[in-house]
Amino acid sequence: MYIRSLKIGGLRCFKSTEIHLRYPGEDGLPHLHAPNVNLLLGDNGAGKSTVLHAAALAALQPIMSASAGYVPYRMIRQGSKAAVVEAAVDLHEQDRGIPPGARPQKRRFAVSIQRMGDAEFVKPSPDSDRFADMFDDRSPAFLVLGYGATRRVEDTWTASGHQQLTRRMLRYQRVAGLFEPNVPLTPLHVWLPQLEVRNRGRHVQVVHILNALLPEEAEFRAERVRRGDGEYLFHFRGAGVRFSALSDGYRGFVSWVADLLYHVCMGCPSGMKLAGNRGIVLVDEIDLHLHPAWQRTVISKLAQTLPNLQFVFSTHSPIVAGSVERENVFVMDLDRAGAARIRQFDERLYGLDAQQVLLSSYFGLNTTRAPGFIDEMQQLSRDLAPGRSDLALEILRRFSGQRKSS
Repeated sequence: MYIRSLKIGGLRCFKSTEIHLRYPGEDGLPHLHAPNVNLLLGDNGAGKSTVLHAAALAALQPIMSASAGYVPYRMIRQGSKAAVVEAAVDLHEQDRGIPPGARPQKRRFAVSIQRMGDAEFVKPSPDSDRFADMFDDRSPAFLVLGYGATRRVEDTWTASGHQQLTRRMLRYQRVAGLFEPNVPLTPLHVWLPQLEVRNRGRHVQVVHILNALLPEEAEFRAERVRRGDGEYLFHFRGAGVRFSALSDGYRGFVSWVADLLYHVCMGCPSGMKLAGNRGIVLVDEIDLHLHPAWQRTVISKLAQTLPNLQFVFSTHSPIVAGSVERENVFVMDLDRAGAARIRQFDERLYGLDAQQVLLSSYFGLNTTRAPGFIDEMQQLSRDLAPGRSDLALEILRRFSGQRKSS
């Protein structure tokens, strides 16, 4: 399943808007370096996370109810009677009911959130009973994964963490981290050892994919500290480091990718390679904890290694933004009435450096210099007068990065 477009009405900061997303196999596009990637940009509070929420709500609308584990809270825009999300989707053979080799079937999914007093309730479309496979945990249909900005990393898999997830329906479990900040990710050492025993081929694929996504100086050899419940070792420039000793950036990235691969493995049709699995992956702040060197490559590696997944990312990183074309980028901002809107710009983006991206229409900064520095330069400029060559030289020193003269 892929989402071709989303119509959003009355949902949090959005009064009424529409977004047309990129997806694998999309017709009529120029060559893109990451044709399966959508990147959401915008100021805090402009609606990036809400778009991710809307995508999950619409794609999984039959199960997004209190019985599945999701409870909406303050989702309806102030002044609106209800929130409505409608998705135009493509369904594939993996989503059941589609003949092998047939073209994707186009469907429309709709979901609304309605208010009663101070409570809000999810109301799926009347024909949601057609999607019985959403309620079947063994079905590979309707693969949708979601990760919020507060991705919770577990060094050990506690019984309480496991119970917290298993109380929810599987397809809500897969997106629960978008809506709840304390949902734990599934650690690698909980499921990968069993996969090595049950399905050696897929175990090899997981190790290959994980290595393809890691920086060059890191390597995963599927070695554990000890047998049984031992955590895995990662190798950095030849030295073995256990998972719990990794930096926050590595632990965070490895954890959500491991969770993604777990669900891709569990939801992959029999006989299909993991890289062939179709579905939707929603990630808030893809650059979270990543060094700038890693930010340069994170999107391209994900897009190329898992080409049949449709990715929707948000970011505040100009380095990440400069790694995709303008067709991949959607900018959220507020109109004069305070309602969020979604726009795409014609301005070139791919290949620009961080400074150029920040000064472009995508981020809209007038300068990247510290405000205090600007104030100092303005004061020096005001003091500049004929004969004050010392001040002119001082201004040049400051702009060139030299230390302030004594």
